[in-house]
Amino acid sequence: MKRRLFIGSSAEQISTLNEIIALIGDSAECTPWTNAFGHNESTLNALIKQTRLSDFAILLATKDDITKQRGETLTTPRDNVVFEFGLFLGAAGPDKCYLIAEEDADLPTDLDGVTVAKFNRNPGKYNSLDKIVESIKAQIEKISNLSELGLLPSTALAIGYYNSFIKRVCEELHGNGTITIEEKTIKVNSFKINVVTPETLDDSGVANFTMLYNKKHELKGASTFVSASAANRRGYPFHFKVDPPDQDMSNPIDIHISDIPGTLSTIVECLKLYLPTGLIGFNIDMAYLEKRELENFNKVLKYLVDRNVATKNYVDVIENVGI
Repeated sequence: MKRRLFIGSSAEQISTLNEIIALIGDSAECTPWTNAFGHNESTLNALIKQTRLSDFAILLATKDDITKQRGETLTTPRDNVVFEFGLFLGAAGPDKCYLIAEEDADLPTDLDGVTVAKFNRNPGKYNSLDKIVESIKAQIEKISNLSELGLLPSTALAIGYYNSFIKRVCEELHGNGTITIEEKTIKVNSFKINVVTPETLDDSGVANFTMLYNKKHELKGASTFVSASAANRRGYPFHFKVDPPDQDMSNPIDIHISDIPGTLSTIVECLKLYLPTGLIGFNIDMAYLEKRELENFNKVLKYLVDRNVATKNYVDVIENVGI
């Protein structure tokens, strides 16, 4: 999945902006500021929308203005570029927002002590534009492979799902070695849990996907064993199939458990609040955010699974599943 990269510059630097886009290539899906503003839309609202849709941002600060300050004449970037850098920096964080400044461009004193990528117009130099963009591409690739803790819910949902279901089911099966099928207690020899996540979400979240997936794969309902003498314990429901299917149920069996996280439906409801729209039909921005959140949910869940001996090697995350 390509990450979205917003690129801002002054109107005088369109050629340099296009050069950066060419240098970025296939490393990200670039959104230049020239394509970011819709008809009858305020500039500020359009920029705030881009901070929500963009994973990364590059702001190009070049010597476009001459400013007199305290009797001194300075060459400064356009003020809107500096403003946009602050806006995206606050939204995305310093690891995802990059200021590329032309050498000798006078920058705000708030950036004193901060390492800023300063470029010159001489290709091949250590601080030439192509070398700076190459280092940003490497940073984008590095960060894109990490999960993130952000304003959207996927990280928290993955942590909650893991701690309240996956980890507890594994602990129950390791400890008791039994499941309940149609009120019968069956001993388990070995188990594997497949956490299945869809390639897309719909208006029902994952409810309809879960129904169709379980039907297609002929999965049966069961739960972890609940001891009658342990009032403070509860069973955890799941769907499963016996593998191989002809096992004698009077002996310990090998089972494959499949679970589709119902908590993923929360993403749909959160995005409706996060990016409200009154339009009917396919919304490419909403689809992108859904896909981004699904991807982050999977990354966080895999990380948690691999950290615990009770879940590692017993749980697989199966991504992008269709019906």
